[in-house]
Order: sequence, then C-alpha cells, then structure tokens
Amino acid sequence: MILRITAPLVLQNYDVYRDMIGDESMPLLANPIQVWDEVTFSYIYVPPHVEYDRHIPTFELLAECSWDPEHGLEVRFRNGVADDADQIGETGR
Repeated sequence: MILRITAPLVLQNYDVYRDMIGDESMPLLANPIQVWDEVTFSYIYVPPHVEYDRHIPTFELLAECSWDPEHGLEVRFRNGVADDADQIGETGR
C-alpha cells in the first residue's frame, strides 16, 4: 500500500531526472507503480531529532535506482506520509 501511495512522488523524481539529462533510453512509465521496478531498497534511516521537529516522526528510505546509480534515491517520510524524493543527500529540508 505505501509503495502505491508513494509511487507518484518517486515517479516525479524519475521524470525530472529523465528530462534534465535528456536520456531517451529511459522509458516513459505509463503507470506510476512501475517506477518501483527501477528501485532496489538499501535501508531506512532515522535522522537525529535535531534535524527535524522531534514531535514529527521522520524517517528516510534510501535506495539504489536505475536512473541515477551514482547518487541513488532518498524518500523522506514525515508523519507516515512521503513528502520528498530526491537523490541521496539532496532532499530538501
């Protein structure tokens, strides 16, 4: 269920990256859930409370992704909802 809800946010990252580098070999994905076929999960990171409001449960899903193997993918969850997806180390704070 969480992957289905989060897929549009991750797909947006995929599409932005595809447009930015102009890589026509990266296929357009007809269904957002297909983006998970391009992702391999690495680990979940719980940041120290000093990085975020400690009253808002926050964790980050870090993964390898086919569209940016050098940097990978980071999806931030706050209060159980994915609110940002970007390359590892680039997620907006």
